[in-house]
Amino acid sequence: MKDIEKLAEDALKGDKRSIARLLTVVENGGPEARDAIAILYPETGKAHIIGITGSPGVGKSTLIEKLIREIRKRDKTVGVVAVDPTSPFSGGAFLGDRVRMQSLSTDEGVFIRSMATRGSLGGVARATNDAVKVLDASGMDFIIVETVGAGQSEVEIMRITETVVVMLSPGAGDDIQALKAGMMEIGDVFVVNKADLENAQRVVMDVKNTLSMKEPEEGWKTPIIKTVATTGAGVDELLETIIRHREHLNSSGASEQRKRRVEDEVVSAIREKAADYVIDSLRGSNQLAETIERVMNLEKDPYTAVDELLSKLRIRPKEGMMEDTGLERGLTQVYTGDGKGKTSAAFGLALRAVGRGLRVFVIQFIKGGVDYGELHVVGDLPRFDLIAYGRGQFIDKESPDEEDIAQARRALEHAREILRGGEHDVVILDEVNVAITFGLVQAEDVLTLIREKPGNVELVLTGRGAPDEIIEAADLVTEMREIKHPFNAGVKARKGIEY
Repeated sequence: MKDIEKLAEDALKGDKRSIARLLTVVENGGPEARDAIAILYPETGKAHIIGITGSPGVGKSTLIEKLIREIRKRDKTVGVVAVDPTSPFSGGAFLGDRVRMQSLSTDEGVFIRSMATRGSLGGVARATNDAVKVLDASGMDFIIVETVGAGQSEVEIMRITETVVVMLSPGAGDDIQALKAGMMEIGDVFVVNKADLENAQRVVMDVKNTLSMKEPEEGWKTPIIKTVATTGAGVDELLETIIRHREHLNSSGASEQRKRRVEDEVVSAIREKAADYVIDSLRGSNQLAETIERVMNLEKDPYTAVDELLSKLRIRPKEGMMEDTGLERGLTQVYTGDGKGKTSAAFGLALRAVGRGLRVFVIQFIKGGVDYGELHVVGDLPRFDLIAYGRGQFIDKESPDEEDIAQARRALEHAREILRGGEHDVVILDEVNVAITFGLVQAEDVLTLIREKPGNVELVLTGRGAPDEIIEAADLVTEMREIKHPFNAGVKARKGIEY
């Protein structure tokens, strides 16, 4: 079993060490994080996710500590994701919230994790949503997400939580300004902390006046709870109110709210993947570096330069959409096996691509100087380029001629140039597997091409005897086999055609 699968399995059982390691995985991001969430996702959706936000100094962490103790009195488990500011030196969280809640660290029913914002807007770390899923799947009854207190940008917290608690306190000075800036709209429950201080009642009245201008949610009148976090006063009432809010959601708008949250999550994932796709494509083709150089030299302004870059990727900048070609893009495919039809299959894919307006480049290994049928087919096709390397003579597998090796290496170098150029959508390396088998080129050099190709380019490798490492690196492998005709026993059918 893979490490990430074992971690996920143990986290589902509530193992704290595995939960901690999985949270590190999702915070770092990457393929392992996606694999972990894919395993855990079916077990999510049970916890009550609470967001607690407010300006710095209102007492969020102190209140959360008391809220955790109140939850534990009811024999419920609770996880906390405290999103801390990022250290300018290490890039990690300052861990201030963990220090305040240290006394709860030995409680088996409590799990507290600080996460760095790492430059994320909205007071919520980029990986916070995934961290919440890990805690949810691990069986927590309540999950509390505390933001860094970034002010009006904190509206982002509503995207990942069910109940948003907005905290205020007397004497902060900017509380109502923060409300006017957007926090009023996101609060399901308002808390006036430090209610034992002077002017606390005035803050309550200010909040009531502000909320009177807000269109009320059907069936839910936004409550204002007074608390004193240092003593725990009002915390039991706050927890009861939070629980009532979830009951309200379950009876009225839970499905609609969950739909909005899932929609936000999917759109965010699309935005992230699309950005990575575009940037990887540009880096892989060296176009990004060239454009930066042109902008630095004042040859182009950034906006015009970006429009030109996106047009090369067939993205319509004004609409911000990819052209629908009907083809899956960016895969590495391998056609191999003892049967015939490998080149034909690759050319079939190429013809479909050309028919949808994409550009194809075919580089043939060891076929130069030989009159193959495909040469007559592609000559007049638009957006279809083909070049064959080879000296047109028999190649001795045991001791290939030096010119055979030189021709194959030229073909490989040409392939590298085409991929870096970024102007073609499909690149086919015909018989490259045979070139590897004959020792004309090294498998590692071909693997480097696979790793470095732009993310939007379809790379197709053909030829019998594909090495295991090439097969392992591919996204899709098709093996052609030799079979017998089903109707005439003993008569061989055309190789590679199965029934």
